Amino acid sequence: MERRRDDSRRRAITLLEVLIALTILSTVLLPIGMFLIEYLKGSSELGDYHQVMNILEEKMEQALALPYDALPAGISKNIRLGRDFGEDGKRAAFLDLRPAQLGIQEVRFDLDVEVVPLEFSAVADPRTGRMERTSLDNSYKRLVLKATWGTTTPHSLDLVAYKADL
Repeated sequence: MERRRDDSRRRAITLLEVLIALTILSTVLLPIGMFLIEYLKGSSELGDYHQVMNILEEKMEQALALPYDALPAGISKNIRLGRDFGEDGKRAAFLDLRPAQLGIQEVRFDLDVEVVPLEFSAVADPRTGRMERTSLDNSYKRLVLKATWGTTTPHSLDLVAYKADL
């Protein structure tokens, strides 16, 4: 009978062994769990970047389709630029800068238009090679379209384009 008690004590799992096993498991499983959470969160943020970039490209195409004088200098936000109908009665281009919903995120848009002087040189006389420098002050605009989103960690993307009054 005494022998049976010794065998059962050796085969039984003690509380100390259980605590050591839990410590080892938590040391291994916690970093793996954190890695998986960060991986999934990172992949959704990457998807947001791609979707916002697609929206920005579409809005920049709309901005470049607007007439030159429909793009006011300065920062425009939360408005709709352009005309619904052109002078000939046909539907004209417009740019909507109002916030858009992307999943659970609200994406805000800003358009910064800066008038940039355009300077260029041209050969005035090919025989002598004389160069003539010309400057046009009001015929070139730099468009910076910016999207911002995120409440806890704000993100932003910028697209830059130039539009000439030709």
